[in-house]
Amino acid sequence: MLGPGETEVPMAAFPREEIEKAWRRRIELQDADDWDAYGRTFTPNAVYLEHHEGTFVGREAILAWLVPVMEKCKGWTFPVEWLAIDGHRAIHKWLNRLPGKRPDGTYYEFVGLSISEYAGNGQFSFQEDIYNWEESLKMLKEYAAAQKSARP
Repeated sequence: MLGPGETEVPMAAFPREEIEKAWRRRIELQDADDWDAYGRTFTPNAVYLEHHEGTFVGREAILAWLVPVMEKCKGWTFPVEWLAIDGHRAIHKWLNRLPGKRPDGTYYEFVGLSISEYAGNGQFSFQEDIYNWEESLKMLKEYAAAQKSARP
């Protein structure tokens, strides 16, 4: 049985190199803060599952949500810790890293996982982001307090 947004794609439908190249292009767009172009890497009927923001169906719905929400994250980086590709799925572990560091030199960041399903032609039909919501809120509050206390 398929889960939300999953599509039946034969395991060997696309060469691993093609999937990785398309995935790396998305990471380049993400790193450039080009969320409109990133959103356009989804198929017209794609599903984006974000456990706390909702499920977005269709490229236009994804763009309508993604671009404004990521506008609030200017200056963040998203270092990738690892990537696994299995069949048409790319799964990677990443960090949401905010600008600056704590006084002890550590980053304000939290970890997450993304599962993406490749659909061919450089596009993806599904993405699910998984992270600890409570941990992200705790880190964001800590960051906001540090920014407030750093103001003259």
